[in-house]
Amino acid sequence: MLAFVTPEKQILIEPIFAQWIQSAHGKTSYGFDVLLSSTNSPALSAARSIWLPGWLNAINENSNSLFLTIGPGDFLVHHAIALGLHTTTLILVKGALDARGSKLMPDKKDFGYSFPCDGLGRGGTCDISAWDAFYLAVFWMLNTIGWVTFYWHWKHITLWQGNVSQFNESSTYLMGWLRDYLWLNSSQLINGYNPFGMNSLSVWAWMFLFGHLVWATGFMFLISWRGYWQELIETLAWAHERTPLANLI
Repeated sequence: MLAFVTPEKQILIEPIFAQWIQSAHGKTSYGFDVLLSSTNSPALSAARSIWLPGWLNAINENSNSLFLTIGPGDFLVHHAIALGLHTTTLILVKGALDARGSKLMPDKKDFGYSFPCDGLGRGGTCDISAWDAFYLAVFWMLNTIGWVTFYWHWKHITLWQGNVSQFNESSTYLMGWLRDYLWLNSSQLINGYNPFGMNSLSVWAWMFLFGHLVWATGFMFLISWRGYWQELIETLAWAHERTPLANLI
């Protein structure tokens, strides 16, 4: 990670365990001497003649996407994907276990699948109904799918362009993803319409904008019938009435 935009404080963590697994399957670039990557292993001679002909050549070529070489950037992305998967699962499990009621709201089953919330003074906090749990799980699922898509796309773009070092160097900090992946590869698409007119990418530019519009308006399904400011006011009023100072006035 890039600590406070200071390269001298950057800590690059190699995915040793994942590299060891790849080496056990025959990847020789990491220097591990284990199983198929070991010249003295009986599995190596068996792989060449019996059960996996051509496997070692395929797995050690850099021109295909079979067991790509991984580094610190892959380590960060893999943990981000794991975070998204665990968060999605946790929200779904919590929403299922607390569908009928919880300590915060024992009679939640009487309110139905979805109900509005306006703070502690009116029905409890938000993100408590079964609909809220499902919506948040879908939100995190889309986040995870986006991370997987971006990771796969950038990893293979640099492979196809013969510029693998770009991903290895820029994927370890957030600005690298924004500058060298999103902005760099979206600049031509964004210029489908410009002050000088339009070009052959204009249709794709419209689709690009429309996709982001659909993503942005998707938040309306959660906040359209919730009083955001009313919730804040009710929360402050509820907290104020339960403080010792309120009883003195």
